[in-house]
Amino acid sequence: MQSPTDTDPTFASPRRALQPAHLILYALIALGCALRIYNVVAHNPLDHLWSDPQRHWDHASMPLVPSPMALFDPLIYQTFLSVIQRVTMGIPGLVAFYVSILAVAGSWCWYRFLRETISSRTVALVGWATLSLLPTWIAIYSYFMTETLLIPMIGLSLWMTQRARRKLTLRTFLTMVVIWLLTGLTRGVAIPLAIVACALVWLRHPEKLRTAACSALILVVMLAPLAIRNYSFIYLWAPHGNGWLTKVYAESGRREILLHFQRDGARWEYGFTSPMMDERPFAPLSDWKTSRTGSVHVNVDFTHGSKDWANCLKQNAATGSARMRLHLENIVYLFQGNSWPDNDPGSFICQAANLSRWIWFPLFLAVVLTTGWRWRSCIDKPLLPLLIAIWFFFQAWLLISVNEGRYRKPIEGLLVAQVCVLIDGYCRNKKKNHSAISTLP
Repeated sequence: MQSPTDTDPTFASPRRALQPAHLILYALIALGCALRIYNVVAHNPLDHLWSDPQRHWDHASMPLVPSPMALFDPLIYQTFLSVIQRVTMGIPGLVAFYVSILAVAGSWCWYRFLRETISSRTVALVGWATLSLLPTWIAIYSYFMTETLLIPMIGLSLWMTQRARRKLTLRTFLTMVVIWLLTGLTRGVAIPLAIVACALVWLRHPEKLRTAACSALILVVMLAPLAIRNYSFIYLWAPHGNGWLTKVYAESGRREILLHFQRDGARWEYGFTSPMMDERPFAPLSDWKTSRTGSVHVNVDFTHGSKDWANCLKQNAATGSARMRLHLENIVYLFQGNSWPDNDPGSFICQAANLSRWIWFPLFLAVVLTTGWRWRSCIDKPLLPLLIAIWFFFQAWLLISVNEGRYRKPIEGLLVAQVCVLIDGYCRNKKKNHSAISTLP
């Protein structure tokens, strides 16, 4: 199968003319891969077992021990980490080996997506080099966090989406559905992205009824057992985990959430505070920080299902101007906040990641405005603009969680990819216009 670059006359320039540029880009990609491996070896995830990384590691090591917090989290990252534990037996060198593979594979999956999406191999390589060297996508791999798996899974899902769109076969469509489903079971925010991506492919598929029926069967087979598992313990039909906790915390406007659970005489007590509570996102220019204060107490009897959760949300949700302030704060902390826990002041990669937070909101605005200005040329490739809009609505605007800088990582990849698409489109149009002028009598 020839690549778009090989078949598109717009990019029919001699390969020799591109070789020096490609060599430079491959060198940058190799540097990015080396930095990823160095970071994992020098800052092994096993050296950072505290807070959320410790929680993920512990839950993965005890898959048969029921725990409310383990059931609240989506399943796939726990399963992945459990496999890593059993394969490596917790040997630091082996853990670093497998995490390094995951770290390097992430940006490569996004590159494969770009090769399916744009015509220019050179522009796709620019995207790969950029993502390989992205400090925010390097530093996180020193910690056991869901983002380490979410980044490659979104890239793989996008790749399978474009592949299914190109081939329009039942097999490629169902492969796309399965990969997106696994991505959604890694982090819930991927679910609306999956719906949009799969719908775009389905709308132009010649076998709509067959693909829909087979996809529905896959969803039932994969999600029904998880829903039954969660209902048997926390009485929620929630195969993707429990979104009530983060929603109550986000909408309450409080600094801290205190959880009081019970079921059949057993009791559990938890307390959480977002690391963003003491964060000053505009430092050193400003000391501004969140207006959240106090604590929200959540008393839930699991046997009541979602009733206690809904009542707690109704009683504590902010309204009016206070609610609007929470929306705006969530946007600020998402785009401007430091990523946690990968913000170690002793690591130069973490410090580079912290400094890079200043570029993302301006880049987001620039990409949105440019995409809107060139909307005619984007009609044929609506996937990324739609995903960026859907992601912003769910992650940035809706109060589904108290946002942190690390939740920004998916949009970083989407923005870089859309910049590559815009550059590719500009180069194509410029080449076509030049060709048209040269053929005039």
